[in-house]
Amino acid sequence: MADLATLQAAMARAVLGADDPALDAVIDGKGLSPAQRVAIHRNNTLIGLTEALAATFPVVHTLVGEAFFAQAARAFIRAAPPTGPVLSAHGDGFPDFLAGFEPARALPYLPDVARLEWARSAALHAPDGVPVPHDTLAAVPPTLFPMARCAVHPSFRFVVSAWPVDRIWAMHQPDWPDGETVSLDEGGATILLCRAEHAVRMARADRGTLSLLFALDMGQTLGTAAEAAAAASRAPDEQGGGRFDLTGALSVILSLGLLTDIAVPRRVDDDAVPASFPTSTKDPEILEP
Repeated sequence: MADLATLQAAMARAVLGADDPALDAVIDGKGLSPAQRVAIHRNNTLIGLTEALAATFPVVHTLVGEAFFAQAARAFIRAAPPTGPVLSAHGDGFPDFLAGFEPARALPYLPDVARLEWARSAALHAPDGVPVPHDTLAAVPPTLFPMARCAVHPSFRFVVSAWPVDRIWAMHQPDWPDGETVSLDEGGATILLCRAEHAVRMARADRGTLSLLFALDMGQTLGTAAEAAAAASRAPDEQGGGRFDLTGALSVILSLGLLTDIAVPRRVDDDAVPASFPTSTKDPEILEP
């Protein structure tokens, strides 16, 4: 008789669709053949994992319908079965799988909708963090402001898409206005996400704001991070590229609760302080579930 680990591995392969005749000798069908008994476990396993994926990707499920989603989910499960017991953690590769799934080729935005839903799930299950009050940065002395270092919330996630996937997601929420539609011609979006007060919030941002967050998350000062963000904003392929608006970027970041700590040096040599930062009074657009 094979050892337990070998039998467990064979059973795992069997419930995912790979029949193993060696199991016939150790399965008591209790009135059913070993193959029939395995088929029951296989069906229950695939149904359970498919339902778990549908719970993580509800908008994708709605967009394609029950039958299509089941087909895609089962193909994905067989290609990339769960590696741990937490079902909410299974689905990391589903967006990339959809990008190569031939039946989904007619829906080019679908993988990015899945990426947004996975980012929302990842943000929801990320470690906790307490956002700083909105007026914290305003209290920093101007000469010390560029030297400040900011901790980024552990739930920070982002999605960059060529499609308006945030609006596609929003139109499948209960508060979507009746009669309003979404056109794929609206163009793409860079979307920031954060879990604050037990809910995932998201807002559109530009590449400069995303670069600012990357730099802050790597421990750079606000002054250095702002320079990196300004360089990213001048990139030729950046929509609306041009002068980076630091105040507008920080407004979006703080409104989402993306900063959890701001460390300011006690003193700094004035010669080390950059001369100025751009400003704006633009209010961010915040989307909530």
